[in-house]
Amino acid sequence: MSSNKIIVFIEIVEIMGDSIKTSTPKMKKLNPDKNLSEIRKELEKKNINDINILLFSKKPNITKIAEIDREDEEEIFLKEILYENSGSKFLFLSKNDSNLCWDYLNKECKLDYGRTLSVDGIKKASKRAFEMKYCKFNLTGAEKYKRDKLGFISEEDWMKKTNLFFDINISSQNFAELGLLIESSQNENIKNEINSIYEYTEIGKASLKFNQRNLELTDEFKNDVINAINSKDPKKFIKITEEYGQFISTEVILGGRVYFKDRKISSINCVDHTKENSVSTNIGISRNSSKTKAGSKSIDSRKKSNFYSFDHMRLLGGTHPDGKDFDDKAWIESLKNYQNWDCIELKNPISIFQLLPDDLRKESFKSIGKKILYTSIEDYKFILNESDKPEVVDLPYKVSEILQNKEADCDIFATVIDTDESKNDFFNCQILHPSNGKPSLIIHCIQPKFRKCEYNLKIRIMIIGFDTNFKLSDICVKSMKYIYDSKIPCDFYSIPLQVDLGLTNNIPFFGIPVLENLNSLNKSLIIGHNFRNISSDNELKIDVFSYNLKERRFVELPKFTFCTLIILNNLTSNDHELLPFKFSIFKKSPFIDLKKKFTSYLSLKFISLYLSEENYKPFFLKQNIKQIRIKYVDCKCDKTCTVCKNKKLRVSRSENNIKWFTKRALGGEVEGKIFVRFDAAVVLCLYNFLEDLEMPRDLSSSLKALARGDQIIEYKAFVNEDKKVKWMFVINQRIIDRGE
Repeated sequence: MSSNKIIVFIEIVEIMGDSIKTSTPKMKKLNPDKNLSEIRKELEKKNINDINILLFSKKPNITKIAEIDREDEEEIFLKEILYENSGSKFLFLSKNDSNLCWDYLNKECKLDYGRTLSVDGIKKASKRAFEMKYCKFNLTGAEKYKRDKLGFISEEDWMKKTNLFFDINISSQNFAELGLLIESSQNENIKNEINSIYEYTEIGKASLKFNQRNLELTDEFKNDVINAINSKDPKKFIKITEEYGQFISTEVILGGRVYFKDRKISSINCVDHTKENSVSTNIGISRNSSKTKAGSKSIDSRKKSNFYSFDHMRLLGGTHPDGKDFDDKAWIESLKNYQNWDCIELKNPISIFQLLPDDLRKESFKSIGKKILYTSIEDYKFILNESDKPEVVDLPYKVSEILQNKEADCDIFATVIDTDESKNDFFNCQILHPSNGKPSLIIHCIQPKFRKCEYNLKIRIMIIGFDTNFKLSDICVKSMKYIYDSKIPCDFYSIPLQVDLGLTNNIPFFGIPVLENLNSLNKSLIIGHNFRNISSDNELKIDVFSYNLKERRFVELPKFTFCTLIILNNLTSNDHELLPFKFSIFKKSPFIDLKKKFTSYLSLKFISLYLSEENYKPFFLKQNIKQIRIKYVDCKCDKTCTVCKNKKLRVSRSENNIKWFTKRALGGEVEGKIFVRFDAAVVLCLYNFLEDLEMPRDLSSSLKALARGDQIIEYKAFVNEDKKVKWMFVINQRIIDRGE
């Protein structure tokens, strides 16, 4: 391409109806071999006035001029449109009413500014993230006149229409994908407004459409985004949306709309005096309002929405004299002047971060970190016909849809319970994720003794990944992967968890094994795990082991990936809790009572096990609706495997199976001590140390005072050599079983 520039005379041609008016030519040096898009950028630097609203034009003859669409500028070269007259070359730039119109409206209505949803209507940002360089501006021709009634079918519908989204095809999911969550509101008049109807008249005058190519990133927004990325603080991005808005609507309907108060369908008082966290903004919808305030705070239930708080009439666009009855004709006449138009409907909202250049957009969502993108609870009927055969469960369509977004780099976590609460059977869940296939769940049923059975399961699924839709929140998570493919086979392995976080901070860790394939070699294997805190240096490890359901023994670990989820912040005690196991003489194994700890104990929970020692005998956790129980599995290795040789400690009241506590016993005159031996489940031993051999007269009644009389089958008294008295009573095994 030649770099030689030539002298070009530039004339601005103003088209007014059928007449053409030209300006005084300006002389510039331009390269005729450059395309028009490059020439436009050059003219911007050469200070050609109003270049953004001018169109390149070709003059086929002395009386006609043909405008060139902005979309075609990259394909047309300057030399193709130059007009030659008397040896001079002329470039024509046309200006018409349409171009003037959209440029004016963009400036006055701030169409290229970000916007934020609120109960008081749409709010315009105080700062501009992008500058519109061009758009498709279409006058409707014949005026689109509409007169109808506006009603609301739900609070969500009310929120959308209040914020000028009237398209019936836009759903809450569309808003959620932009991070525009429609919160349940506690405002005093909003719920009453849902039961109200408003008459309105609407006149659509023009539509304006643009896309990412039509927007130029402002230096201020770019610098703020880069600073937020470098800070590694996700809250900086929330601050950006407070200043630049949440989204930009890439299609706007312009014109006028007037609302009138109509009859009430219901006058039920829906005042709710509770408070909840929500995003609130406090600005009206007036075109002149630009000050925005947004943040996370409680909304007073007595606050009223301002959008519909008018006595008789509310105008969007057009003019009308104050203090007079509404003059329909005068208002319509005022809309003939485009300077009186306003936004009356918004369409196609896009997050301001999604409009960033691709590299900056990716850096942004990676800097924010991974989020919980999706959770669901699915019902599944599990039919067990073979003891070692797992069920491979397909993921719901919504999950598969999320996983198709490769940018999100998603991880899957799942847990399962039996809603029938079978006594001794429990379930294990793993992920099957082929390298070039869609992921699914592997669910095994573990029974003490095989029997064919059907179970009604509930499966909770959680998807973690980068939020490419920028639904900003305070909850931040981290996922880590460890690929186990040891050259030295082993049946127990400790994975170092390289993260500077301690359990003392009560930070939740969850994990799940991921298999790349399922075949005859690994289909019978279940991989168990627990987290372990090494108190000496606050180091964390993940202990993993493998159990073969067919052989009923611990076996060598297969190749797999262990995925760990760490929830870093903003969880309340209602969301998670680090709980110790409890012990009872009526239950054969330690347990955690969910019913007493969580108000929503009926929901399915993700659970993880934390141990302080590495020599515990491996076990699994059985979760039902009310409890979490420990489940040991038998190993038929004749104590030859390394697990059975080295891992012998069981979870108990203390490392030696004994937990002492003080209690007043037998009349209250002496101190007694109680302990429970779980390796002798049917016997409760009660020691009372006395200074002499004197016994209470009614030993039976004393024992009944300490334990429940209906559980005492027999009791005996013994006197040892040092004159200390031991009482022992035996509890029926059936009673302990009922405690199961």
